[in-house]
Amino acid sequence: MNVTKSMVIIGAGSTKVVPLKVRVEAKGTEALIIITGHISEWSKASSGAILKDIKMAKDAGATKAKIYVNTQGGNVIEANEILNLIEDNFDNITVQCGALCASAGTIFPAKYKATGKPNSQFMIHKPSMYVGGNESEIESSLKLLKNLTAEYKAMYAKKFGKTEEEIEALWEKGDYWMNAKEALKMGLIDEIEGNEEKIDAETRLQLVACGAPNIPDLPTSGQQQPQNQNQNQIPRMELSVLAVQLGLPSTATQEQVDAKLKELQGKAAKADALQKAAEDKEKAEKEGKIKALLDQAEKDKKIEPTMRSNYEAIGENNLEQLEAILKNSKPIEAVSNQLNTGGKGGSNPTGEDRSKWTYQDYQEKAPEALIEMNEKEPEKFSALVNAHYKEDQ
Repeated sequence: MNVTKSMVIIGAGSTKVVPLKVRVEAKGTEALIIITGHISEWSKASSGAILKDIKMAKDAGATKAKIYVNTQGGNVIEANEILNLIEDNFDNITVQCGALCASAGTIFPAKYKATGKPNSQFMIHKPSMYVGGNESEIESSLKLLKNLTAEYKAMYAKKFGKTEEEIEALWEKGDYWMNAKEALKMGLIDEIEGNEEKIDAETRLQLVACGAPNIPDLPTSGQQQPQNQNQNQIPRMELSVLAVQLGLPSTATQEQVDAKLKELQGKAAKADALQKAAEDKEKAEKEGKIKALLDQAEKDKKIEPTMRSNYEAIGENNLEQLEAILKNSKPIEAVSNQLNTGGKGGSNPTGEDRSKWTYQDYQEKAPEALIEMNEKEPEKFSALVNAHYKEDQ
């Protein structure tokens, strides 16, 4: 793969806030391989250092390896290459997860028996790729991405004891975060051991960079802060990350970041105010239309003042429906002149059979009965309305 034209990552964010560090220490028959930072800038061409350290550990008597990872993830290919170098030289491999094991970094606990700390945080998601080049190069990169996605999906399914469809559902919406207990239950780690991991500045910066849901505060040193230092000032490394996220250069000053935040907050407040104003205007216009319709309907003797609230409720729910009812309604006097006063009274004083009447029939012949039905028999009213508009479609 031409890394200048496409880059495959499985990390949360591509900002290299903490450089990759890989260190090998021989401890008796075990080689401790410590992997921290953003996984990147690793290839066979630059693997001589770790191979030299591995050889020294083996010469010192190490036959097995423990991998310690504290990483936000990064480049999938680089993570695979580091693991390949370890697998080529040791048979018995275990993994110990620090405060953070995210994205590409999860290849290590997913492949081997692993432990976590009580405050460890874990995250998986689909590999992603930034691609450039001509048509053939983009198609080739896409094939690589699909292969990697299938590889990680199968790897997680095997370790979690789930189907690949279930893994797809887990990461379908993006980052899937787990605390230590959740990772243990899921099967990513096999045990929670020891005390909580110490959170240093670099680890906290990685948690911020990959969007972790739980960002712990750094322990205070107990020393008094210099008087000329702003209590709200962001540490330089975190400030550079925030600056880039705000669209500023990574070298932006605290004042420039503060100004940008204030600008964005002002725009957000203005947008909220405009939206509320638009909603209020729309509500006022609708209320005005309803009032005008009902005022005219009262003037035309189409509704009784005592029934106005019922009509208002119809209009608030569906203005077009209210307009249709009033348009097809006849003056109350005109309807009453056609009624047989010797009938049974109530909503059907003529005693006629309305069992087969449609919504249109009620609108034309007895709109006042339609309003009464909406108040007293809402289910029947809704059925008539639904049937009416269904026929119109």
